[in-house]
Amino acid sequence: MTSRAEAILYMVYNPEEFTNYDDHESALYIQLHELIERAIAEGDDPIMLIEEYLGVIYNSGDTTDEIATFLFQSDAMHKALWTLQTNWDTMDEHLPGNSRMFWEIDKEEAVQLYAQVTLRTYLEMLACQDQ
Repeated sequence: MTSRAEAILYMVYNPEEFTNYDDHESALYIQLHELIERAIAEGDDPIMLIEEYLGVIYNSGDTTDEIATFLFQSDAMHKALWTLQTNWDTMDEHLPGNSRMFWEIDKEEAVQLYAQVTLRTYLEMLACQDQ
């Protein structure tokens, strides 16, 4: 990850190092579910947050899966995933594991940042891609 924004968008917990884009993408989809569930538990309205940050009209159901699927299929998320795919396509596979996992972000900083990510901060980074 070359920036704080990319770290927020692409960092996920996985016990093993990813070996391909598809596994990374799947983990991001699972993480969206977790962020949405945590937002609901903390009293936030994930639908309102999505509409506010991404400037879209939400037109899906109200389950966690429906909200995550809507977000995953949004233009902002497609742009983020395209960038992630490009990063995977151009990654030097001969780099040591930590370099591939954290890229230009220090490991301790990455762990701290990951612990602070919420649905709100995730949506902020998605929205910032277009600016």
